[in-house]
Amino acid sequence: MDKDKVMVNAYELFNDGKYPEAAILYEEAIELEPEVKSHYCYLGLCLLFQAQLEEAQMTWWFTIDESDSSKNELVAFLLQAANEFGLNLHRYDMAVSILEAGVGLELKSIYLLSELARFYALSFRYVECIDAAKQYYQFAHNSLNQIFANYLILNSLLCLGNQWQEIFLLANKQIELMRELIKNPPSKLTSSDIGYLYSSTFFLSYIKDEPIKNRTLQNELAKICQNNSQSLRVLSNQTTGQTIEKHLKKRPLKIGYLSHCLRKHSVGWLARWIFRYHNKEKFNIHAYFLLDNPDISDSVRQFIVSYCDKSYRLGYDATAIAKQIAEDEIDILIDLDSLSLDVSCQVISLKPAPVQVTWLGLDASGIPAIDYFIADPYVLPDNAQEYYSEKIWRLPNTYIAVDSFEVLFPTIHRDQFNIPTDAIVYLSSQTGHKRHPDNVRLQVQIIKSVPNSYLLIKGVADQKGIKDFFTEIAKSEGINCDRLIFLPQVTTEAEHRANLDIADVILDTFPSDP
Repeated sequence: MDKDKVMVNAYELFNDGKYPEAAILYEEAIELEPEVKSHYCYLGLCLLFQAQLEEAQMTWWFTIDESDSSKNELVAFLLQAANEFGLNLHRYDMAVSILEAGVGLELKSIYLLSELARFYALSFRYVECIDAAKQYYQFAHNSLNQIFANYLILNSLLCLGNQWQEIFLLANKQIELMRELIKNPPSKLTSSDIGYLYSSTFFLSYIKDEPIKNRTLQNELAKICQNNSQSLRVLSNQTTGQTIEKHLKKRPLKIGYLSHCLRKHSVGWLARWIFRYHNKEKFNIHAYFLLDNPDISDSVRQFIVSYCDKSYRLGYDATAIAKQIAEDEIDILIDLDSLSLDVSCQVISLKPAPVQVTWLGLDASGIPAIDYFIADPYVLPDNAQEYYSEKIWRLPNTYIAVDSFEVLFPTIHRDQFNIPTDAIVYLSSQTGHKRHPDNVRLQVQIIKSVPNSYLLIKGVADQKGIKDFFTEIAKSEGINCDRLIFLPQVTTEAEHRANLDIADVILDTFPSDP
C-alpha cells in the first residue's frame, strides 16, 4: 500500500474511533516516513485511547529532540487534539486523558495545565480542577495567566458551594489582579487570552452586593478585551440602527439569537416562547446554537428550531461564528449568554451585527459592542444606567413572559420526611454559586422566626459539604437541624417542577440573574 493511501485510511479509521486498526496503519506510516512527527503523534493518541498510557507517552517522546521547538510542537498538537475532542465532540473525558498524559510528560507547559484545569471544571471534577489550577498558578508569571488560574480555582470553589472563607480571600486577590491589569492593559492578546479575561469577572455578583464597583470593573475589562479583538473584527453588513427601518420596507427584519443555553437549560426553557410568538411576517428568525452536541436529542432545542427560519449548530471558533452571522445579514443579534460563555463574548466583540442586545442570560456583559440590555421596571434600580455601559431598554411590565411549563407527577411527599401536615415548608433550590453565607443565614433565620416550619434544600453542589455548611449555620442560630431537609436530585426538569408542590414558599437567593 502506498503511503498516501495508508495515511488516508489511517485517518479515516481514527475519526471512526477504530483506534487498534488505525494504530496498525500509523505504525506502517512510520516505517514509510520515520521523519514525519505527526505519525507518532496520532499513533500516541491511538495507544492512549486503548488505555496504553506509557506506550503513548513513549511514542510522543520520539518527536522530541534537544530543541525547545520540538516540545512546543508536541504541546500544540496535544492542545489541538484535546480541544477537538472536548469542545467539538463534547468528549471531555478524552480531552482530560490527553492533557493528563501531556502533563505527565513534564513538558512544563502552563497551557497544558490551564486546559486540563478547564476540562476538569467542564467535567464537574472540581477538586481536580483546583489542584491543576494551583499548579498552573505557580507557573503563571504574568497577571493574565494569574487571573485565569485564580478564576478556575474560585469558580470550582463556588460550584462546591461550602468553602466561603477561602472564596472571599481568592475573590479579593482576583480583584487586585484585575485592577493591576487595568492599570497596565496588555496588547496583542490571543483569542484564548481574550476568552480567559472575559470569564474572569463571572464571580463578582455572587461575592459582593456592590453593583457599581462590580460593573465598573467589568466594563473596564470588557473594554480591554474588545480593543484586543479589533484585529479579528468581522465587518457586518454595514447596516446601522438608523437604517434598519428602511430594511423593513423591503424584507422582514432579521433577528439572530446566540447562545449555548437554547436547550434543556433555564435560559432555554424561558426563551423558547419568544420563538413561538414572533410575528413571522415582520421577523425572520435565526438561531445560533453554540457548543451544540449533535449526539444528544433535546426537546427544547427541537422546539426552538421548529420556529426558526434558519438554525446552526456551531462550535468554539468565534471568528467563524461571527462570519456566519455577518453573512446572514442579521439586523439585530440577541446575546443570551453574557459572561457565562467566553466564546459568546468574543463573537459579540467582533460586532457581526449592526445592533447587538443582551437579554435573559445572567447580567449584562459590559462589552462596548453591545448596544442595549433588556430589562424591566423591577430587575434593575432606577439609577442603573449610571453604571451600565449598555443602554438599558426597559420593557413596560416584565422582561420575560412564558406560556407554560411541562410538569410530571410529584415523586416526593411530606410524609416521606416526617413533615407534619400543618407545617410551613420553605424550599431553596440553587447551585453552589448562590449559597452565600449571608443568604443561607437569612434563610435559616426565617425558619427560626416561623414556628413549625422546615427548610428543604436542593441543588447542584458538593452534597456533603453543603449539608455541613447549612448544619453549621443552623447550629450557630440555635436551630434544630431536624428542620433542615436535603432533597435528592431528579432526572428531569418536569419531575423537579412537580416536586415544588411539596413547599408552601420558594426562597430565591441573591443575586437572581436578571
